[in-house]
Amino acid sequence: MAVVPASLPGRNFPILQDMRPGMYFSDDIIAEVRAASDIVDVVSDYVRLKKKGSNFFGLCPFHQEKTPSFSVNPELGIFKCFGCGAGGDVFRFVREVEGMSFPESVRTLAEKAGIELPEEGETSRERADAMEAVYGALRFAARFFHDELTRADSGQKALAYMQRRGYSEATIRGFGVGYAPDDWDRLLKEAEAKHISAETLEQAGLVISRKSGEGYYDRYRDRVMFPIFSHMGKVLGFGGRLLDAAAGEQENPQPKYINSPETLVYDKRRVLYGLRQARQVVREQEEAVLVEGYTDVMSLHQAGVRNSVASCGTSLTREQVQLLHRYAPRIVLVFDADGAGEKAARRAIDMVLAEGMSVYVVELPAGEDPDSIAQREGASLKDYLVKHRLDFVRWLHDTAHRAGQLDTPEGRAAGMRAVLQAIACIPDALTREAWLPRASEVFGIPEGRLYDVLESMATSRQREEFRRSARTGRPVSGAGGQPTGRSARRSDDPSVRKSRGPASGARPSVFSALATEKILIRLMFEQGLPMVTYILGNTSLNEFSPGASRRAVEGFAEQHRAGSMNRQAFLDGAYGAEVQQLIAEVAIRREEPSENWEQKRGVVVPRLDENPEEAARQAMKRLKIVRVDEAIARRAEEQSRAETSGDDIRTYQQDIIQLQALRRRLEKGEVIR
Repeated sequence: MAVVPASLPGRNFPILQDMRPGMYFSDDIIAEVRAASDIVDVVSDYVRLKKKGSNFFGLCPFHQEKTPSFSVNPELGIFKCFGCGAGGDVFRFVREVEGMSFPESVRTLAEKAGIELPEEGETSRERADAMEAVYGALRFAARFFHDELTRADSGQKALAYMQRRGYSEATIRGFGVGYAPDDWDRLLKEAEAKHISAETLEQAGLVISRKSGEGYYDRYRDRVMFPIFSHMGKVLGFGGRLLDAAAGEQENPQPKYINSPETLVYDKRRVLYGLRQARQVVREQEEAVLVEGYTDVMSLHQAGVRNSVASCGTSLTREQVQLLHRYAPRIVLVFDADGAGEKAARRAIDMVLAEGMSVYVVELPAGEDPDSIAQREGASLKDYLVKHRLDFVRWLHDTAHRAGQLDTPEGRAAGMRAVLQAIACIPDALTREAWLPRASEVFGIPEGRLYDVLESMATSRQREEFRRSARTGRPVSGAGGQPTGRSARRSDDPSVRKSRGPASGARPSVFSALATEKILIRLMFEQGLPMVTYILGNTSLNEFSPGASRRAVEGFAEQHRAGSMNRQAFLDGAYGAEVQQLIAEVAIRREEPSENWEQKRGVVVPRLDENPEEAARQAMKRLKIVRVDEAIARRAEEQSRAETSGDDIRTYQQDIIQLQALRRRLEKGEVIR
């Protein structure tokens, strides 16, 4: 077969050039940040990982799934999802999960690793995008507010308020609490002195344009400030609590809380207050305690319940539940003991169950809230929360009982229906059925009578999901959270495309071309230039499928001509995002020759690590057989068309005979050196 052409179309692949709009960090800085960034540690800020063998696995943060298909390889510093195909290095992970540019990902990881980056000059700031500028303004504001809180002449009143509420200095510092001074433009002036424009402050939600159109004024004045962090520690926004109680009782009262508007960097539906501080404990305990307010979180953390978080000035959202699911399989709801808290808990139960998580509710005494319970219980709060937690079936029953709903037949039916509707939200059928005995026990109704009602509700819910899918254009999740229907498998995907079997007696190949290509690509990636020489000396470029596979091989050929191997270029994305994902997949999955090769064809293939050259020889043999079978099928189709048209078919017959002879030689191993 043909060897590598003497020259391939030349391309210049500056490392990461396609990934770095406005890049201004040196390669040495990038290499230093990469070396200091443990990808398992970084990914663990977003995904609950468990080690299996040499890799770590968890639920993918880029698509919805029930069974983990997301893998992290710490040795190579790469990630790969075998569900949605996302993959790459630590920079790409941070970019995609946070929706930021490459320079922002470098800066974020540098901050996490404690690496001081060179100071930005004016030119560099001009090249920074609007999102990065907003992050900078928010960082400045957080420092400014915290400094104001600790200044005796400015924040004494606010600090005294926090101390009266029982918060320690360590808690105040740990959550970055601050104070917005009672001044119309104090923050504005301080920021402008640091070359942060009023327009950027407005984009960050920190100042408001005057109605006259001339100038701006501070959004927050005379308020205790609670900075809202992402789980990576970036300031996204603020919640400002009114400090002067009298101001809330005036003729035109001020709101008790003012929360940041949504900005370029802040989407409150996707953020949980306190997750930055709680994420490690949530992961370790496999449980998150969900409360309603900023001070609730702080009080629980101070009392030792360090796995508590809160929604940010909004009702609990599906996105927030999905975010928690990356860290833990269970949520404990601790909401205020009032009508609003009960309503919020009811809504949250369905939402948590629908995401495949477990949910429990803690009963608080009437008129209490998590903050007051934490202040009262102190160090014994953990025991209190365990003692007073109820599973959702019991809580829904008890809530209906207290309201007198179960005193009438119709009320009792409504109570049972509410419980069954909650169970019907659970996506897994076995888990749904597992809750039926509990519902039967609590309501004293035979389990069998509940089963048909439950399944009817679950089916109705699935039908509604399909209707919603039709309206929104989103695929409905099937088993494992993967899209169902035609969109799940594209007909133009080489790995799923059905090919017509070879004609004229040729035996159809049982091997996947794409699978053998992945083995060869992995061998070249791992074994280096000697293996590239061997493989590309026995196969031609056009034997590899168009797309990522062929572009990856072009990259190996290019490096072969240059005389040096640069594996990091593939992982960095220098040859394109698709090649980067392919390399991540083969490196993490450790694609091995199928046992079917031996079982179905009598071919003994060594494992890749045992005898790489023999593994490569067998993989090349399989790939060539696939290509010959495809050629036989094409010529057979051409022969059939020619015969129908009355044309001479002898040329086609001779070609097929020659191809069949070549196939027999390949089977005997006579072609590859």
